[in-house]
Amino acid sequence: MAVRYILEQPTVAGAIVGYRLSISENFQDNSRVFDFNLDVKDYEQINNLTGESRDLFKLIGDCGDEYRR
Repeated sequence: MAVRYILEQPTVAGAIVGYRLSISENFQDNSRVFDFNLDVKDYEQINNLTGESRDLFKLIGDCGDEYRR
């Protein structure tokens, strides 16, 4: 569900997902990312979780900002 959410963001063109070679179920699960859609309840759960997280821009700053000055 997390990969699907990330891929639906307007500024995201792709996602790199790693998995262990010894666990083939992970590859099969990840390959189904386009076989479902997130519903309103999914978005509510994700928004509740992300609302509790720390803002990394405030914590560490904009990665790469030093190159734009």
